[in-house]
Amino acid sequence: MAEQKPGGATGRKDPDVQFSFYVEVDGIRCARFREAQGLEWRADPVQFHEGGNHRHKVSLVGQGAFTPLTLKKGFFAASSEFFDWMSAIMDAGQSQVKRATISVVIQNAAGDEIGRYNLFGAFMTRYAGPAFNAMDSAIAVEEIEIAYDDFEYKPAKGGPGGE
Repeated sequence: MAEQKPGGATGRKDPDVQFSFYVEVDGIRCARFREAQGLEWRADPVQFHEGGNHRHKVSLVGQGAFTPLTLKKGFFAASSEFFDWMSAIMDAGQSQVKRATISVVIQNAAGDEIGRYNLFGAFMTRYAGPAFNAMDSAIAVEEIEIAYDDFEYKPAKGGPGGE
């Protein structure tokens, strides 16, 4: 049971909602996205037999890897920023691919920033245009996949729920 505070308010803290977020590319706020997923790091364990120990293997942390970030947004025929980004990567040589810093910014219900994931050294690795079906009234969706070198999480400072 949540503790009662003076004035009838409870000290209950609920997890933050997942539907209120936006994406920035190099500090520029982009269109609202329908979905952002793939903020994941994984390290496979390396197992070996320690000298004289025949009962079990010993595990160490192996090399880590990040899962690509997948972004989905509604398709707007008048806007081609994802397609243009893909074309620039296809036309550039490997050493000329522009890497970006991408932020997934989490908001509370009032629209205040409460935290952000910053992805460093990011570049697009896959573009999927919308599917079209004359018998379906669903919104068309574009999808991109982004590889990145590293990410961090930063809670908002001084804001609601921040440090």
